[in-house]
Amino acid sequence: MIASTSRATIGALAACVAALALNAIPALAAPPAVGTRAPDFTLLTPEGTAVRLSSLRGKVVVVNFFATWCPPCRAETPDLISQEASFAQRGVVFVGVDSKEPGALVQEFAAAKGIRYTVVLDHDGKVNESYDVRAIPTTYIVDRDGKILYRQVDQLSGAVLASALNDVLAGRVPNQSELGRRFAATAAQGTQAVTQSVNAARSATDAATKRADLDRAIAAGTAANKSLDDLQNSDDQSSINFWEAVNERDALGLALAGAYDMSAKLQKSHAKADSDMEQAALLRGQNAEDQERFAQAENYYKQAAQLEPKDTKAYDGIYLAAYELRDYAASSAAARTETKIAPKDPESWLTLASALNSLKQYDDALAAEQQALVLAANAYGAHPLKKGAAYEVGRVFLKTGRTQIMAGKNDDAKLSLASSSILAPGTIVAQQAQEQFAALSPQPVYVAVSGSNRVMTNGSQPAKLWVTVRNPAAQPRTVHLAAMNVPKKWVLSFCYDKVCDPYKSDVSLAANGTRRVELQVVPLAPVAGSWNMQLSPGGVDQMDVTVDGKSTKASITVLAS
Repeated sequence: MIASTSRATIGALAACVAALALNAIPALAAPPAVGTRAPDFTLLTPEGTAVRLSSLRGKVVVVNFFATWCPPCRAETPDLISQEASFAQRGVVFVGVDSKEPGALVQEFAAAKGIRYTVVLDHDGKVNESYDVRAIPTTYIVDRDGKILYRQVDQLSGAVLASALNDVLAGRVPNQSELGRRFAATAAQGTQAVTQSVNAARSATDAATKRADLDRAIAAGTAANKSLDDLQNSDDQSSINFWEAVNERDALGLALAGAYDMSAKLQKSHAKADSDMEQAALLRGQNAEDQERFAQAENYYKQAAQLEPKDTKAYDGIYLAAYELRDYAASSAAARTETKIAPKDPESWLTLASALNSLKQYDDALAAEQQALVLAANAYGAHPLKKGAAYEVGRVFLKTGRTQIMAGKNDDAKLSLASSSILAPGTIVAQQAQEQFAALSPQPVYVAVSGSNRVMTNGSQPAKLWVTVRNPAAQPRTVHLAAMNVPKKWVLSFCYDKVCDPYKSDVSLAANGTRRVELQVVPLAPVAGSWNMQLSPGGVDQMDVTVDGKSTKASITVLAS
């Protein structure tokens, strides 16, 4: 971030800078534009079902790129769930694309959040690359013909998403919002004010007037950026178009960089001149980064670091630009320099750990996280009642647990994750730690409704519904299915592969494999009138089967073990 301009690039994008560092989603192409064909992809669900985007032609598709560790992604999930339920009857399909996370963890997240829409796994990040996803969440809306009509970065509110979907369903490209127009006007006015004052300084004949004009230019640019920050932090910030706002703010940044350049030449103090030149370099680095000219961005940030060697903002820029260039050694060196500048800041050590993880230097990463843990724990010990102190220790334990998983130290990871949950109860950190812990210690088997959860029949005709049984283990296993509490003169059979086993069945499943099984309820005695069968999950390994008719009622339990 640049102190004089507070460059928060669209709402919570700053929060997702960590996401870039953790996940390394390199940008190799320009993002597909509104009006162009959505890049096709085929990805697997955690259960192993293939989903192809082009097979959804005829429906409007919301493609949401996310990860379980991304706070804005988690925050917007309830709105995605709500809008999926609202728009399903209008032919809208939601597809969540998770980047580079284990299927078991994603499945835990989806179950914990109650996600019913399709989630697929982009294990190698290639689909993220094809959509140029550099910050998450990123959301695209694809029309019935496969054309992109809407795209946005950052957490989406339910109202903004609903408005965009209504426009797309009506065949319209969503227009700029009122807040977006205010943002554009504020940026344009700020750019104009800076430019006018810079031009006045160029025309001035005496140094005092030049100095006054340039001070006005810098003040105008700083004030405009503060106003833009306020707009981006407002409740409706997700209605501001990301790509338009980046260009509008970059124009302001370049104008302000010119003002700093001129100001530096007039400064009598070398220190003040260096400070002005650093600000200009940081602004130009941000512009190059926004335009995905990462090598140029890195050079600007290096210039800034030479001018102000103890300012971490320049090293933040070097770190991210090098990461985008996949120069992990350079990003690691920048992070290590930050630990020397700010050795008492846990974030410096966590950034270094992320860089070392990208180099697969896990022991060194764990050592860096140990430094962060000591600092956070000391701060907590000194002020145990301070708000957020315990949370920060829990957050470091969470990050340490993730590194231990990458290092293959799962037992150590379980201890770290358990500590994280204890120290930060009821928070997003605890949620992630619990999901990660569950993914390391998966339930023996999962059983879920597959298709409809209710069917009606008459008399002695059987009722049939389907479930999917999954083995989350890393090795093949036999899953035992059993029907409990089946009433007399009724039978529940498990049917698959042209075989029906009454009351119990053994199903062979491959590692991380699934099988679709039909639950068939049959009365063995005459039944008067119509009756229905309904499925409802009683837990990850239990399915409750309700039989409801005029003369018969039953509650059957199906257990998987």
